[in-house]
Amino acid sequence: MVELIQISIMSIFAKLLKFLFEIGTSYFVAKETYGEFALLLSYIIIYIKIATFGIPKILVREVHKAPDKKSISTLLFNSALLIFTICTISYLIISLFAIKYLSDYPQIFIITLANSLLILYSTYLRSIKRVKEWIFFQDISLYLFYFATLGGLYLFTQNRFDILFILNIYTLSILGAFILIFLYIKFFYHIKLLSRLSIPKLKYLYSHSFPVLFTGLAYLVISRIDIIMLSNYVGLDLVGEYNIISRITLQVLFFNQVIVAYYYPRLAERFIKGQEYHLISRYNTKFVLLSFFSVIGVTGALLIAIKYFSLFEFLNITYKDELYLSFLILAFTQIIYSAISFYGNMLIYIHKQKIEYINSSVVLCLAIGLNFILIPPYGVVGASIATSIALILGNLFQMGQVKYFTGSFFISVDAFKKGKK
Repeated sequence: MVELIQISIMSIFAKLLKFLFEIGTSYFVAKETYGEFALLLSYIIIYIKIATFGIPKILVREVHKAPDKKSISTLLFNSALLIFTICTISYLIISLFAIKYLSDYPQIFIITLANSLLILYSTYLRSIKRVKEWIFFQDISLYLFYFATLGGLYLFTQNRFDILFILNIYTLSILGAFILIFLYIKFFYHIKLLSRLSIPKLKYLYSHSFPVLFTGLAYLVISRIDIIMLSNYVGLDLVGEYNIISRITLQVLFFNQVIVAYYYPRLAERFIKGQEYHLISRYNTKFVLLSFFSVIGVTGALLIAIKYFSLFEFLNITYKDELYLSFLILAFTQIIYSAISFYGNMLIYIHKQKIEYINSSVVLCLAIGLNFILIPPYGVVGASIATSIALILGNLFQMGQVKYFTGSFFISVDAFKKGKK
């Protein structure tokens, strides 16, 4: 329990920094510039998801199987090679087709590659249950570099910055964070960052991570495609404000994400050890209830802040009515999501991740199609509804599949009975 409290404190700080990165940047730039920043960031986050290729989730499982540090070094090195290859191929495609925004700024390739490798190496720390270190290197160090540089330059110049300036600061910050984790893993955990090339290992990583990529990518695209598609129908100022509200709404998942960071490696370990499903169900139910009630609590706090403490005015929101309705729709969705989102990871733990090809294809088509239908007539409200429907249905698909393959929903009414473990 003490460790969970410590992780919670660190996560609060990390999420605050991430929130300030996405929202706080609006105070240093003009409204339209922030809209472009929000749009670029949505593209970059999707690009990073493609580049990491689902490998971090596979790594959580594979590190437990590695017999020694040499095997772990080989695993990480070949994972890094695969990430570099995917990142490079993706950028060549972006350049070839001159994709708007992405092809305009060469910094995006550096940001994506460095961020992807940062995620990879910090995931090793998560895999060995060094959750606090994982949080610091993946979610804190980057933003410390970013705000130290941005704040210092703003105090010195007192000028609002353009998008190129912000991207340059972001690039330097992510490179600093990557170098830091690179050195830490090498000297404190004696992991060789240059190891042998293993074609069988590359094939194994590719075959196992590719289906996982589709899972994570589908839900990431769902959470970002609304911002990208909105830019074709509304002004960048409204795009920026919708991004602020959607990021605020995601904060209702804050404690959920803390709990996920703590429980998922332990949940994966139980499947690896072949523990009986009814015992896993009791363990998992505690996680589900903690997640569900934490999201309800944070949602209530945000509603109070909006209604009674003028949160929208503080954030300089001008489209209040539309965006308040968007907030309610998205927040209700996250409450449901917190109770059923674990099924996607369970498909990985029972080695049924390949079914996510079907899940992801259906959900992506649904999300894009609903956005096309709902955004033109309803704007940001339509985007919220489209995102919500796709997200919930995707998780319901996974829930049904886990039940089909295991015969269990992994929810137990006996979870809190005295004496049960």
